[in-house]
Amino acid sequence: MATYGTFHEDPEPEQHPVPRAKAPWKLMAECYTLLLKLKDLPKRVYDPLEAAWADEGLGKFVGGLGAVIIVRYSDTPVGPYDELMFVPGNFTVPHPADSPLEIPKKALRISRIYVSQRTTTYNGRLNWNIPKNLARFSFSAPPTLQGQTPPKSLTVRVFPPGTTEGDGEAPFFACTLKPWQWVPAIPVNTTYIPMSLTVAQPPIPEPAGHKAAVKAAIEGPPVDEYDIDPKKAEAVLVGTDRWRAFECSSSTPRARGCWVEVHENETKDLDDGQKTWFPKNLGTWSVGGWLEEVNWKLGDVTEWKL
Repeated sequence: MATYGTFHEDPEPEQHPVPRAKAPWKLMAECYTLLLKLKDLPKRVYDPLEAAWADEGLGKFVGGLGAVIIVRYSDTPVGPYDELMFVPGNFTVPHPADSPLEIPKKALRISRIYVSQRTTTYNGRLNWNIPKNLARFSFSAPPTLQGQTPPKSLTVRVFPPGTTEGDGEAPFFACTLKPWQWVPAIPVNTTYIPMSLTVAQPPIPEPAGHKAAVKAAIEGPPVDEYDIDPKKAEAVLVGTDRWRAFECSSSTPRARGCWVEVHENETKDLDDGQKTWFPKNLGTWSVGGWLEEVNWKLGDVTEWKL
């Protein structure tokens, strides 16, 4: 059973199981964007831990442009890591009565997200209510640096935590991207895109055993930050009791299009009644975005309670 954090006037836990890195963050990454536009929310839009987010009292889905985004961070306040996120589109944002805060009427929501590192899991949940969980990533080619030519194709696979290469386990997400070679890359800055990139996230639950797991992690032997053993995950699945909204922005010297193929038949239907992993058959467009050496910023946070 999940519980919401009860941090009252001070949202910070007294102790942290990993190094603390508060907002805002500046990051460097290579990023691949698979665009989509949904009429209705699909099954598995939320992890079971965040199942309560389906309540329309926490915001009603109103559509708009959504995306599956794959990010390979090379430089962040907590070190490099990989990421797979699902942004279904826009949701209405509930407002507290008589609040002086500037809160958007609607905003994007990150409903599912997987990362390859414990430290960003914890800080992402605590800073922005981003519902990060751990996973294992596989890429068929390295990121493209300045002066290099991107690969003709890149296959990305994301596996449940606790799996290892060669164990025969199927990924829960897989796709192949083919960057356009015949069109030159161009610089892009989201500041000049006529679309709001404000994200608003409901309070995030934590598993019932989180606080005991934090105590065990602090008092026990050190755990490597890239250890994605699911038995050690509860310590970084921190919860909050406040809404959080923030701005995302990015710029890149080299953005290009890419062809997109999602491998639905390769992914295992990993739904055992206890854990679901990622929505299927999202209808991602055949054309996506391939962005190299992206400067990302996750901004300061506006917090409120209903």
